[in-house]
Amino acid sequence: MEITLVSHTHWDREWYRTFQGFRARLVDTIDRVLELVDEDPEFRFLLDGQTIVLEDYLEIRPQHRERLEAACRSGRIGIGPWYVQPDSLLPCGETQIRNLLEGRRVGESFGGVSSVAYTPDSFGHPAQFPQLFAGFGLGPFVYWRGNGNEIDSLPAEYRWEAPDGSSVLTHHLGEGYFAACGLPEDAMAAAAFLQDLALRLQRRSRGESVLLMNGIDHAGPDAQAGHKIDTLARVTGWQVRRGLLEDFTDGLPADAPVWRGELTGGRLANLLPGVWSARMPIKQRNRAAETALLAWAEPFAALGRVLGAPDETPALRRAWRALLPNQAHDSLCGCSRDRVHEQSIARYDEAEELAGETTQRLLERIAGSPVLRRTPWSDALDIAVFNPTAAVRTEVVRIALDAEPWLEFRGEFDRSIQVHPFLGAAQNVAGFTVDGIPARLVEEEREGIRMAPELKPRAVEFVARDVPAFGWRRFSLVPGAAQPDALDTGRSIECGDLRVEFSDDGTFAFEIAGRSFSGLGAIEEIGDRGDTYDFDAVGGVSAHLESVSFERRRHPGGIMSISSRRVFRQPATLAPDRRSRSEAHAVLVVELEARLVPGVARVDLDCRIEDGALDHRLRIFFPTGVPTKNFRASTTSDIAERTTARPDDRGWVHPAPATFCQQGFVAVGGLAVGAVGLPEAEVTPAGEIAITLLRKVGWLARTDLDSRSESAGPVVATPGAQLPQNFRAQLSLLADTDGAAATVAAAESGFRAVVAGPEPLVPPGLPLLRVEPPELLLEALKPAESGRGLVLRLLNPTNAPLDACVTLGFPVTEV
Repeated sequence: MEITLVSHTHWDREWYRTFQGFRARLVDTIDRVLELVDEDPEFRFLLDGQTIVLEDYLEIRPQHRERLEAACRSGRIGIGPWYVQPDSLLPCGETQIRNLLEGRRVGESFGGVSSVAYTPDSFGHPAQFPQLFAGFGLGPFVYWRGNGNEIDSLPAEYRWEAPDGSSVLTHHLGEGYFAACGLPEDAMAAAAFLQDLALRLQRRSRGESVLLMNGIDHAGPDAQAGHKIDTLARVTGWQVRRGLLEDFTDGLPADAPVWRGELTGGRLANLLPGVWSARMPIKQRNRAAETALLAWAEPFAALGRVLGAPDETPALRRAWRALLPNQAHDSLCGCSRDRVHEQSIARYDEAEELAGETTQRLLERIAGSPVLRRTPWSDALDIAVFNPTAAVRTEVVRIALDAEPWLEFRGEFDRSIQVHPFLGAAQNVAGFTVDGIPARLVEEEREGIRMAPELKPRAVEFVARDVPAFGWRRFSLVPGAAQPDALDTGRSIECGDLRVEFSDDGTFAFEIAGRSFSGLGAIEEIGDRGDTYDFDAVGGVSAHLESVSFERRRHPGGIMSISSRRVFRQPATLAPDRRSRSEAHAVLVVELEARLVPGVARVDLDCRIEDGALDHRLRIFFPTGVPTKNFRASTTSDIAERTTARPDDRGWVHPAPATFCQQGFVAVGGLAVGAVGLPEAEVTPAGEIAITLLRKVGWLARTDLDSRSESAGPVVATPGAQLPQNFRAQLSLLADTDGAAATVAAAESGFRAVVAGPEPLVPPGLPLLRVEPPELLLEALKPAESGRGLVLRLLNPTNAPLDACVTLGFPVTEV
């Protein structure tokens, strides 16, 4: 038998301690690793497959850079390929690609990163990982969690195949990434332990090679591991060595049985699916930052560079480097202590604001604003509305009534400080028109400048029609007469072939393309005695509907909506026994606005929740009335075909959940529900789509759950996971067609409006990039990693080949 022992540490950058708390121990760990590199010529150490730990260490120990680089270059320390060990299911596919790109970039100065796609502890893995890894030339894939019953018929080494047919050789860590950690001090006892472990692991292997993982979370190196494994060799006669993952994986058999599909089972290890709904605002912030970068900043940085705008790639990299540390499973999954998540907000702020401001500068320059981008001194402005998708679209757009700078010294002879006339008009005029059509005047939700404390910042909304693909249209925004919404208590609105009508209980019916769906928007409230890793239902009393009210708004510009306000009474928390719910009650208010817009083939839902209770889960239901066995849902760079059938999970370590992780929409029975930033969903055999809005719990992990038999983490109180703040979410409803994914993505990205200038880099009305047919998804449009080129990545999420037609609105020399 051939034994490879890999000494390593699994380094959660933040979890039950903060980043700084764990970094203090990381410094100690790498200090000791470097000592052992110097002392023991055979010593090797794996730094958990991520390169961010190198940066974290060298910020504290910059004097050790040369020693660390030398150890990595000589193959004594293994690094990468990831920048940060990610959660596999919650980040979108392009974020996983940016993670690997940044990991490779950081690792280049240390001699390069590992070719092994080492992902030991993520809570399941998407079916598209093999294609993603193949694109980077990575493999094998080495992992622990995620298998269901298929693992009973697979050896430790098998070939994992993606939907497109690309594959990666895979090695499953049958007893975890920690199986050979904590060895006895006595060398003979350690050898006996390792012998038993190796024999167990070898039974699942197709060859004579066995991998022993000598490490665990936040563990320093075992300085005596060499002596212990030498004793194993002497006792057994086996060939043993200390090495890195490549030393083991290079000898794996290439011809292996094939498995195709996602890895989201709990047959041998905890899956922990409750992380899909823990701390939902974190998931929303992550998705918003991804969208700001992927839908706006990257595409227009690529196009702007072609058109002559400044190179914004340094800003993009800085934004990604702010976001990527939040992708770690304990961070994005919401299963860390409160302080960790409080600190992560600053990183989301930096990523989203930097992406947004970079986009603003690019759009204004493309639309003709000069370098300083000063708002023209007028109360009427030309507005450029941009479309960040590859097809012509109509959409509602909002622009804040703001000006930069907001005041100036003006006057030819008597110079005085004057407020910008547009900002003055924004506060004082009764209304605005856009190209002569009334615009909707609304309060600006973001912070803004006001002329007096009682005057709130304002914005205008209007319907921007037929904006070209990755192009813009010019609109004239001028002060006008008041054109307020017409308000009443009506319960129905319709636009084209779309119709929404609310019922007495606050649910609604939706008609589209001749089909009708009723009972939509029902709220399910249920007690939850679980933790950030797992939902654990508490039966009994749930929320009781006490009142419903309605408000209908119709604006002359075409925007129309109905809002329902439902007030529920619900148990305030769990009873002391945590097996029932308290007799005390709290109020739950759910406001749901349904909006229709001419030229937009969907209804948009704005859901606002005031929730005074603790320890429970809220879901919103969309029954289709069509019993179903199969349905579609978006996932990592794919649209998965799923089933409502439950697997046989008898004997599983972690019972199979009814919920699943989705990345944009779920479609059943002709209805598609867009739920961007709300990753947890369920589809019942009756054809009901359930989207989790929020889940409130007060513990990082508990040891007394019915839904999980094994421990998942330390028992730490997390009052922040009870989500004391009000909650808001956006959803959309549309017909389930082959273009549904693109429609949901368009709703997510929206339009942006900026002030237009006199000398645009590209004329209005010109599409810069179009893609057909609509079934194709534009995954990425970004500046190339090197050179002046662009990267365009398209996804065909269907099961049939498609011919793509890409039309460019600028000259190219090579494709």
